[in-house]
Amino acid sequence: MDDELLTGGGLNQVFRVGDAVRRPAGSWAPRVHDLLRHLAPLGIAPVPLGLDDEHELLTYLPGDVGHVFPSDDASLVESALMLRKLHDATLDLVDVRDGWQFAAREPVEVVLHGDFAPYNTVYRDGLPVGVFDFDSAHPGPRWWDVSWAVIQFVLGLPHDRERRARLFCEAYGCAYNAEHLLVRLEDMIRTIREHPAFVLQRAEHHDDYYLGLVGLVSETGEARFGHQTDSVF
Repeated sequence: MDDELLTGGGLNQVFRVGDAVRRPAGSWAPRVHDLLRHLAPLGIAPVPLGLDDEHELLTYLPGDVGHVFPSDDASLVESALMLRKLHDATLDLVDVRDGWQFAAREPVEVVLHGDFAPYNTVYRDGLPVGVFDFDSAHPGPRWWDVSWAVIQFVLGLPHDRERRARLFCEAYGCAYNAEHLLVRLEDMIRTIREHPAFVLQRAEHHDDYYLGLVGLVSETGEARFGHQTDSVF
């Protein structure tokens, strides 16, 4: 079967090869493969099939990638439950601190996905059934992933943000914290502006989009999102 270029990737060219996916492999790929093998019993993440100096081969997750994703409550709740399931499955890996693309982030509680968002989620029949692209995985606090998920699954939509943000956090099992969203947004803006791999994102001014979300959270956090400064748990 001819290789099929999978669309939507912002940093890498990824190809489907039959029932597998071939993608560029970073120096952190061996550690990520260890994580994926650990997560394999969950059935919601790719399983490693091979690795060489330049590429990795992973199982293909069939379904629709969420570039335009379902915005109903059921899908949002299932996304939160999936993230919680992933996190809880990594509790016995938190002492593995080396080999990741990013340094461990304190306080370490779980191994993070690092970029849990609709564009890294597979949907079938309107519900999330899998998550991929674990390149950004590293040990850290749960709120780092939870906050990014709220940004991506909730803030990017023009309606019902307060209720949906609270619904996601409630389904995951944590409290909403606007301060954490601001930290996460500021980190992404800095990454877009400084990271050498984010050439396209800089050219397309993705930092301006996230700056707009900073303004949204800063101006309406207390009135519309229940602004809190306590811990996410």
